[in-house]
Amino acid sequence: MKFDLPSLLLAARGTVQQPRAGARGLLNLNLPPSVAWVGLVLMAVTSAGLSTLTFLLSTQSDAVPLDPAMHELFTNPLQLAALQAGVLLVSAALIAGLGRMFGGAGRFEDALLLVVWLEFILLLLQIVQTAVMLFSPTLAGALGLFGLVLFIWLLANFIAELHGFASILAVGLAIIGAVFAISLAAAVLIVAFTGVGG
Repeated sequence: MKFDLPSLLLAARGTVQQPRAGARGLLNLNLPPSVAWVGLVLMAVTSAGLSTLTFLLSTQSDAVPLDPAMHELFTNPLQLAALQAGVLLVSAALIAGLGRMFGGAGRFEDALLLVVWLEFILLLLQIVQTAVMLFSPTLAGALGLFGLVLFIWLLANFIAELHGFASILAVGLAIIGAVFAISLAAAVLIVAFTGVGG
């Protein structure tokens, strides 16, 4: 696998078409861990810049109310990049750790590589979504929904391939359950701290 843009785009398309084969092909390259770490930084910075651009485009209309906290976050690319890198790192750690708890054999380094690769594929979709937003916000919203489904599908396949799990459905349901549990815990914490602060 070459690391020029045409080769990466071709590999990304192949991964979307056959996620498990794409993940296995990437892992079989036996890349040094430094590749995943460099990719993490590149994806965090690129994603932060694109997210800032998308946010600014989506708030051009005066009819869109601006959340001060969101505005501060999305207009500070450095802070957003650090947050994005943290999310990718935590995701890789959870994928590796929880998978091993359920009998998987995946390593953190491989999980990080797959998370970075997944972020690259989603970044390509985000670029298209940002371009579409210029002439059709409705279609851009539909692409966002498609991106969410694609994210869950690819992640389930990547986790299954990384840990050697047979059932994609079981992994997908576990992902949805984990996201729900984390969201619920975060909501409870927010309410608790808000109550204490109020």
